Amino acid sequence: MIKKDCITNFIVLRDGCYLDENGAPIPTPLPVSGFCVEDLEGLSVNNIASIAPEKLASATKVVQAKLNFASVIVENRLKAMLGARGIKLNSNGKLYDACTVTNSPVIQQPFDKGLRISKKWIISPQSAIWVETIKLKSNNDGDTTLKISDLYGNVLWSKDIKVQANIETAVSVRRHFRKDVIFVTADATNISLFEWRCDEKTGCKPCAAKSEYLSIQGWTGNNVSESGYVGVCVRLDCTDYDILCQFLDRVGLAVLYQLGVEILAEWLSPNNRLNIIATHGAEWAAATMKEWEQLSVIYLQNEMDAIKEIMTSDKYCYNCEGRINVFPLLP
Repeated sequence: MIKKDCITNFIVLRDGCYLDENGAPIPTPLPVSGFCVEDLEGLSVNNIASIAPEKLASATKVVQAKLNFASVIVENRLKAMLGARGIKLNSNGKLYDACTVTNSPVIQQPFDKGLRISKKWIISPQSAIWVETIKLKSNNDGDTTLKISDLYGNVLWSKDIKVQANIETAVSVRRHFRKDVIFVTADATNISLFEWRCDEKTGCKPCAAKSEYLSIQGWTGNNVSESGYVGVCVRLDCTDYDILCQFLDRVGLAVLYQLGVEILAEWLSPNNRLNIIATHGAEWAAATMKEWEQLSVIYLQNEMDAIKEIMTSDKYCYNCEGRINVFPLLP
């Protein structure tokens, strides 16, 4: 099932049955958007339950599944509308090598040692750190685990490798990381890592040279240092990933009506179980689907100018790079 974490309980079934992680009933959560499914005339817990597929045992699960799907549709629609208004959503920064290997090895220690990488003075919800490659060199043969972690120690990526003495090893990562700070490390328990000299840039102009977009510092396993213990090839990109989550307060009605469309599509599905709703409510459902689809688009269009205005405050992804361009919309 498609899953967007930010959309959890965005819209709820007011009379539905909600369970905690242990399967015990809990009160209906407050809808983040302020809307309930029953706000759509003609939908209720009873008629949604009657069209629930066998794998979705309750009306609540139907709503949760269709809510995630509806949010993806609205998000794709949002991206298309922004693109039509001249907003370039995806753009790659400048890829550059950070840190240069030295001739100084360090003793083996039971620590994950490497680099601390952060978005330097950048406040941009759509920016992400792209890690192309990790490089390391050891004074001896051995096994190690490369990791990319967040501030709280959660491992976002890892790989076990074998290294040969005095040979620089490059490991491909090729992934975006949307955290403001990440740690790129190697386990130094069994290998004697060489130090890497990192040229930490200064300045706080987010629209200045590309090298100022990321702060690269050494990481000893306990604190930052002038020397690192791995090298990286990195850049700071702009992405359209989860852009819907940035504007949840403005897309409530668009998602609500699209959710209704997805429920009615299940209602009309020829694969659905035969029931009184499917056999006697088909004409109403078909007509209402078209109406709600149009309303979902209209409510999203009504928010586009406000969303574009909010984007102009993004000093990295849209404003500084001149990525917002105005094009006349033809009728």
